[in-house]
Parts: sequence; structure tokens; C-alpha cells
Amino acid sequence: MLDTIDLVECLREKNYKELIQQSITPATYHIAFGPVIDGDVIPDDPQILMEQGEFLNYDIMLGVNQGEGLKFVDGIVDNEDGVSLSDFDFSVSNFVDNLYGYPEGKDTLRETIKFMYTDWADKENPETRRKTLVALFTDHQWVAPAVATADLHARYGSPTYFYAFYHHCQSEMKPSWADSAHGDEVPYVFGIPMIGPTELFNCNFSKNDIMLSAVVMTYWTNFAKTGKQGRVVF
Repeated sequence: MLDTIDLVECLREKNYKELIQQSITPATYHIAFGPVIDGDVIPDDPQILMEQGEFLNYDIMLGVNQGEGLKFVDGIVDNEDGVSLSDFDFSVSNFVDNLYGYPEGKDTLRETIKFMYTDWADKENPETRRKTLVALFTDHQWVAPAVATADLHARYGSPTYFYAFYHHCQSEMKPSWADSAHGDEVPYVFGIPMIGPTELFNCNFSKNDIMLSAVVMTYWTNFAKTGKQGRVVF
């Protein structure tokens, strides 16, 4: 493993095009890169630092969207008919195999997940099965970490705000059945509905979208200025 000096010297000898053209392929259900515990900028595991109350002087606001897990389900859904039982079982098994490193207990874990993420009142409905599969990935990748972070910060009485975003604009870039997916809050944070469709956010914005954007921007800017979300008054 190179030390910092060797790494810097190596980078200086590289052409910038060689660096930006590199592709990073993360393992399934993992992110491409994360925080590096260097002992300086990040002195320890972020979870340990939060448990020790190292972030008490900071107010935080964080949240999730209703259907964050869409990216993991959209690829196995070829049409509007939902998810078959075999696709559901395969997805859960693949999920466990890629994230759970111990052979002991895998079968129990698979069956537990299938049980918890089956709507037993509508278990034969492939569209319902698709919805619960999205919920599985949403909970694992976004909801559980976000809630754990908020709980750790709030444990010490530090101002902590948590939101759940359920709305998304009407667009042909996403399946009609999808809920508010990862990043769907972004146009509302930056007031895009007030401007109109853009190349990046090519949506059919309504008056309700404009009003929602005004509310979201007020909450976010109030928090940035005062550390509190405050009331929205029209």
C-alpha cells in the first residue's frame, strides 16, 4: 500500500484524461467509494464518532424518498405487469448472497426477508410484489442508515430534522408505476418547477409542483439560515 507521499507523486505523473476516463464498478448493492478513515480529516469510523457525540455542534436535516430503491428493481422489470414470484425470490437471494458474508443463517435470513416483504393480504399480485421489493431496497440502502444517523444525532439533544418525500413530477424518463425515486426531490429544492422543464428535469410541472417547490425551498433555506425549518406562510 502506497503512503500519502508516494500516492501524490504517482498522481502528479498521470495525465488528467487517464484519471477521468477510469470507471469504478462497485460490487452489487455497494457504493463505488466511501469515506476513508485517514486519522486526520476522518479520525475514526463515522458511526463511532457520532456515538461519541463528536457532531453535537451541528444541526442536521436529512431524509429519504418513498421509492429510493427503484434503481435496483427497474432492471428486472421489463414491462408494466409487476414482478413475478420467481424474480422476487431471485432478487432476495441475490441480495442476501451479495451482502451477507457468512454462510450460516443465509437460508433463515432469506426466508425472513421474504416473509417481512410480502403483502400477505395481496400476495399473488405481481404489482404489489414489485412495490414491496422496492421497499426492501429502499429500507436497506437509505431508510435504515438515515434513521440510524438521525437517532444517533438526536440522542444528545442536538437539533435533528427528518423528512420523507413522496412526490415526483410527471416524466417519461421513469416508469409510470414508480414512486418518488432517488433524486426526485432535487428539482423542488432548486425551484425548477418555477422555471419550467429543463434538459435534466424534463417534467410536466403543474401549479401544485410550483407550490411544493416553494415549500421545500423555504424549509431548506430556513434551515440553512437558522438551523430550524420554521413555518411556511403564503
